[in-house]
Amino acid sequence: MQKDLNSLGTKIQEIVWTKRAQSWEDTPNPGLDKVVDKVVQISNLESFAQVIDLGCGSGQLAIPLAKSAEKVLAVDIAPTMLQILEKKAAAAGISNIETKCCSLEALNLPAGSLDLAISNYVLHHLSDQQKQEVIRKTFNWLRPGGRIVVGDMMFGRGVTSEDRKIIYSKIQTLAKLGPGGWWRILKNIVRFTLRVQEKPVSVETWRRYLEDVGFTSIAFENVVGEGYVLSARKPS
Repeated sequence: MQKDLNSLGTKIQEIVWTKRAQSWEDTPNPGLDKVVDKVVQISNLESFAQVIDLGCGSGQLAIPLAKSAEKVLAVDIAPTMLQILEKKAAAAGISNIETKCCSLEALNLPAGSLDLAISNYVLHHLSDQQKQEVIRKTFNWLRPGGRIVVGDMMFGRGVTSEDRKIIYSKIQTLAKLGPGGWWRILKNIVRFTLRVQEKPVSVETWRRYLEDVGFTSIAFENVVGEGYVLSARKPS
């Protein structure tokens, strides 16, 4: 039953992001841009690095990191996103990005084949079980000393004071937008309560996921609002 629900969720995400591809590319998002910049900064690539971008979208991370890496494997569930990325890379004269249309849950790579795994505002769309599985597989794909860097919304379901502070701040921001913002508040309450589309977890939960599979040197940085960037290393 759970497997069927996860498969349905994956299909829904594919449809949603295929439809959103161009609007996602064209809509300014200063807060998200700050998180992207921080992920790139923390990644601090070596020229020989083999990199995977988990849920690459239209290349916000893959394209800048490809300028320093040896190769970037850009994976996304939406073929339209990958088409946009490929056009942008070609226009910039970048030839070391390989694209792959695949859900993260179905993705498999050779063990010890990567130096860096990155992702930005993608993993909160996965169920908690799927997040843990992606973290486990990523640990396996990384070489000893390899790193993971993830930007995402990170907060729980209102249990802690920090969670409540983030939720209240988001409600305040949307409420100022008038009827459109009120409608978004209602939609987000439904999504958050039913764990539909958006399924964020707290920094503490992310730390546990990383520690459970063996990551060390775990660090978190709050960039803007609910947006955090985590980094961790596979022991050498």
